[in-house]
Amino acid sequence: MKISVDSRTVLIPSETEFYALKGKNHDGHDYIEGLYSKGVRHFVASEHRPQFDKMEGASVFYCDDTLKELQDRAARYRQECRAVVAGITGSNGKTVVKEWIAQLLGGDIALGRSPRSYNSQVGVPLSLFGIGANDSLALIEAGISMPGEMARLERMIRPQVGIFTHFGDAHGENFSSADEKFREKALLFKRCGTVICRDGETAAGLGECLPGQVSIVKWGESAGADIRILASAMDSSGRDIRISSSFFEGERILKLPFCDEASFENCMTAVTFLLWYGCSIDILAERVPDLQPVAMRMEIKEGVNGCTLIRDYYNSDPASFALAVEALSRQEPSKSRTVILSDFVDAGGDPSGLYSEVAAVLKRYGVDCFVGVGEQLCRHRDLFSGIRSRFYVDTDSFVRQEEKKDYSESAVLIKGARKFRFEYIGNFLQKQSHTTSLEVDLDAMGRNLAYFRSLVPSRTRIAVMVKAFSYGSGSVEVASFLQYNGVDYLMVAFADEGVELRSHGITVPIAVMNPEPETLDTIIEFSLEPQIYSIDMLWRFEHALLRHGAGEYPVHVKLNTGMNRSGLDEADLPGLEEFFRTPRSCTVASVFSHLAASDDPAEDGFTLGQICKFTSMSDRIRGFLGYPFLRHILNSAGIERFPEYSFDMVRLGIGLHGISAVTDLEPVSTFRTHIASVRTLHAGDTVGYGRMGRITRESRIAVIPVGYADGMDRRMGCGTGRVYVKGTEVPVTGNVCMDACMIDITDTDAGVGDEVEIFGKHIRVEEAASRIGTIPYEVLTGVSRRVRRVYYKE
Repeated sequence: MKISVDSRTVLIPSETEFYALKGKNHDGHDYIEGLYSKGVRHFVASEHRPQFDKMEGASVFYCDDTLKELQDRAARYRQECRAVVAGITGSNGKTVVKEWIAQLLGGDIALGRSPRSYNSQVGVPLSLFGIGANDSLALIEAGISMPGEMARLERMIRPQVGIFTHFGDAHGENFSSADEKFREKALLFKRCGTVICRDGETAAGLGECLPGQVSIVKWGESAGADIRILASAMDSSGRDIRISSSFFEGERILKLPFCDEASFENCMTAVTFLLWYGCSIDILAERVPDLQPVAMRMEIKEGVNGCTLIRDYYNSDPASFALAVEALSRQEPSKSRTVILSDFVDAGGDPSGLYSEVAAVLKRYGVDCFVGVGEQLCRHRDLFSGIRSRFYVDTDSFVRQEEKKDYSESAVLIKGARKFRFEYIGNFLQKQSHTTSLEVDLDAMGRNLAYFRSLVPSRTRIAVMVKAFSYGSGSVEVASFLQYNGVDYLMVAFADEGVELRSHGITVPIAVMNPEPETLDTIIEFSLEPQIYSIDMLWRFEHALLRHGAGEYPVHVKLNTGMNRSGLDEADLPGLEEFFRTPRSCTVASVFSHLAASDDPAEDGFTLGQICKFTSMSDRIRGFLGYPFLRHILNSAGIERFPEYSFDMVRLGIGLHGISAVTDLEPVSTFRTHIASVRTLHAGDTVGYGRMGRITRESRIAVIPVGYADGMDRRMGCGTGRVYVKGTEVPVTGNVCMDACMIDITDTDAGVGDEVEIFGKHIRVEEAASRIGTIPYEVLTGVSRRVRRVYYKE
């Protein structure tokens, strides 16, 4: 029996047991009837509803807490597993260490591991259920953000060996001190035989926290380390580490293919664990130079011929494959769906059953075309009958024989094990453009959406602004994400923006905030809903509806309560009443207004006056219309500061992108490029047009391929703007050009090819805007459409 907590991921209904979990913004009980209609017959619920009694043949097990029941069942399953279970925790590096252990094992043993970052109270039990009967080793992550959580995770995982990765500041906001957080994490290892960690403070802390019978195996520079680092040397290609240990004779050199401290620490932790586990140092020394970076998130990029590429080289196992195909299914509905998959290299079990499940996943999500790469998939091609498919023995064969013209207007998932080098396939199908990009973190966007949802009553609807290319982030991609996440309305500025969304399969209601008279027919044709800001516009739209023979059609009436930009004044209400005295095709779906200064505490009196006026005017309209409609006035800042006035709907805009009037939200967009060239200049030299960049000392000046035509505002030039490179903010030198600008990297070791952040997680967009005397809206929407958008999703 397969376990599911998400109605969207049920693949084989007859073999699925669904746990109805409750969260802040969802209730799994709401999906039970729908799953029953699809063939699910086994449910675990904490709430009885009369309609469940009508589900003939269904088995519903009732309990007090479905999450606890799920965890209890996972704990029992864990006790039956024959695999050695390793529990991994820490502040950073859990997932990288887990995946690098898998890479270094190279498929030598049957290995089970947490999919992606499944390390939460829900993710851990699902990870445990993924341990196979024939797995020799299981790597299970455990992540916490609150006191008391680790005890529940430890009870399920019961690790025989522990791995403690880097301990730092992440996720510490709910703990009184770093010591409290450390001790909470250490609880995972209280019944372990051995714990792997770095020598120093971490090892000392574990020695104080854990019972004496727990053995601590550590790596580091000290003479007492089990893996002792004798010397370290770095160059541009990586880092050579000379080590000795009681696990092997003599000394060995490990050639690490990276220089940064975080990768060094993660690699040494993985190597130490594997030496403890019994792996040969000679084999590890051969494999360490081939370690590949772990892509922590799926990348969504623009491909050839109008394709959307989902590149997921993170890991290769059946669980993560099902998750990736589910993500594919959320892409633009108008596009066909293609999956390119390699053999699973460390899944274990019967290959026939494994690839039968792959075929079932493809059929469940309506995949149109499947391309299999690898000897196992070629051997089991008969399992994919009924699906248009092609098979290649290796990646080179794919690249030689496939043609780009066969990929057009399709959403393409590219998922393969590292050994298959699917980067070649990704490059083969990716649309070529210059290296500057705007990276959009859809996970951060989802968390920001959840934050705003948590501020308003559960019955309140959510409308999201996706005008102006969704604040620069890309309208279609963001709209698809929001539609999947159940927002009630999308709002665009002009009709053509709504038409673009409809043409890409967006079905959620779309309101047009600035309908122009010449676009009224288009609005009706594409089922868009216009904002009505004057009596004249109301009559124009009514006549357009009559021409189309349309029946009741929703419109949104805007009231002017003090913004004084557009909308009906109180003096216009008699005209509105007169219009609706006769039955009309126009039907009022909502009445709304716009707050002028909701983010400014000094203007709270004015804001409350607007809300009072809106209440009075909308009550008057409700009186003469005689039917209900939605009311909404709160924008992003209003949601945070005046949630008691949520009415029936709120309008989320800039807040979705991480800009808040109250708290620090996650930035969603990162505008980045790379250094194209570097030259050394001397005192007295000048840089750029007008010789505005004056050099006062010997300096290293780098060119980055981003200019005012890309969204690098010209006001950023001549030292006003700063960018982030190699851990340091550096100034923009000279005037910004159309397609490039220059930065002073003298005080860094940056070079050609190094990444440069213009704004994002290190330089917030608010800071970039403040430097040039503008607002984040202008900076975000100023990023040119010629800059490629890259979408990330864990």
